[in-house]
Order: sequence, then C-alpha cells, then structure tokens
Amino acid sequence: MQTYRVALVTSLDLPELFGGERLLLPALVQLGAQVSICIWDDPDVDWADFDAIVIRCPWDYHEKLAAFSAWLTRLEQLQVKVLNDIATLRWNLNKNYLFELQNAGLTLIPSICLKPEDQRSLDELLATMQSDEIVVKPVQSAGAWRTLRVQKGQAALYESDFNQWRLEQDFLVQPFMPEIVTQGECSLVFFDGEYSHALIKRAKQGDFRVQSDHGGSVDVMQASPELIAQAEKILQALPRTPCYARVDGVMREGQFLLMELELLEPELFLELAPHAATLLAQAIVKRV
Repeated sequence: MQTYRVALVTSLDLPELFGGERLLLPALVQLGAQVSICIWDDPDVDWADFDAIVIRCPWDYHEKLAAFSAWLTRLEQLQVKVLNDIATLRWNLNKNYLFELQNAGLTLIPSICLKPEDQRSLDELLATMQSDEIVVKPVQSAGAWRTLRVQKGQAALYESDFNQWRLEQDFLVQPFMPEIVTQGECSLVFFDGEYSHALIKRAKQGDFRVQSDHGGSVDVMQASPELIAQAEKILQALPRTPCYARVDGVMREGQFLLMELELLEPELFLELAPHAATLLAQAIVKRV
C-alpha cells in the first residue's frame, strides 16, 4: 500500500481539530496515510513535506485575513496539493460568490453587497430590502462573527457598532428568513460531488444563530431526492468539483434557497453518518 503524507489544517485554539472532524484522522490512516495535524499559521511547519494539505478547522482565519491570504499564496508558490484547491478557497473566501451563483440562475436568498462607501443606514437598508427584519454579516467571516439581526424600529440599537464595522470590509444584507427559527437550516454534505449526508441546524430559543458556540443544536436529517437534486445543481454550476462541500439553506414552499455554499473550512459533521469519514478519506486519497 502506498503511503501519503497528509496535513489536516486547524487553528491554534483547536490543536486536536473539533468534534467529528477528528474521525478523519483514523479513516486516512486506515487507507495508508501518514497524518499530521498542523496549525495554519505555525511558522515551523514545512508545508512542502506533504502530499496533501486538507483545510479543516482554521476557524480564526477571518480575524487574520491578510495573514491567511498570504499563507494561501505561499502554498500556491510551493505548488503543493491543497484540498479544496486554492482557486476554490479564494473564490469561497468572500461571500460575493453568491452573486455569481445568482447570475448563473440558481435560487438564493435575495442579497445586496454593502461597500464601505455606501452610507445607507440600517433603517434605509430595511426599506431597500422591503423587509421588517434583515440580517447583516461580513462578506468574510465565520461562526456568525459580527452578524446582526435587525428588526424594524430597533435599528438604532446596532447603528454604532455597525458604523464602525462597515468601515473595515463589505457586508452582505439579506432579509431575515423566518424558516431559520421555525424549521432550521438545512445542510447537505458532498464528497467529490457525491451526496453523503444531511443535517438540520437549529438555534436556541430566542436566538437565530445556529452555530454550536451560540447554543445551536444539530440533528440528522433525511434529505429527500428532490432536495439532494437541488443541492447537486448548485455544485454542478462550479467550474471544478470540490473534494468536500456543505450546501446550506432553507426550504420555502418546496424550494431550496441557498444561504451559503461552504467550500473553505466547513464543519462536515462526520459523526452524524457512519460512512462519512471513510468517504472523505477516500476522496482525499483519490485526489493525491
């Protein structure tokens, strides 16, 4: 059996990866890989030593964007294999990719991009979106960082913080989707373009953020063939099939509305499906 050296990339505060992501390590070893867990901004790592560098939990990247971009450039210069590939990572790093997918005819939650020079107030944005409630989030972020849910009549509560944040980067503005609270957010996981498993993420009572660090919960979901087909259509619109992907959205009247296409460092919830870690490991080794 041929041996491959694989680096699973994480961040300093998650030195042993996170949750079900840890299942990938033994699955790769079972296929003959030598696996190291590496911190993306550790200056002592020799990235050229690896046959594959798999991005998993560098979940502080959005707070160090310049350094993270420089690291990707360094990997590019070393001509090492990165999964997902660097072009895909860079494209997915900025949520403006949503507008490209929208232009390709895919069904997304209505969105606008707010640039620093755009000085519309939150009240004006509510009017623009023709909604009594909007969500505002940075185009480069993770874990609901700097994400606001703004209701009509309460904009003044958030204006001060938002006016500071908006000077630093672009923001995405969307109408709030009540399905997030009433139904939950659907996530479908794919490896090499093939469906693996699905889950539903729900926010805790009184919140709208579904991430676990905000008290959200996750359950296994049985995705219908129609839902899987709608998610597959999104992946088929990409120029390259990603090694791993998580397609996030909500259902409205039988239609899947894309919220985000996670190709950079998504939590893949490998623990929710007994086959998932093996399928991902096989996809990685196939690419090597």
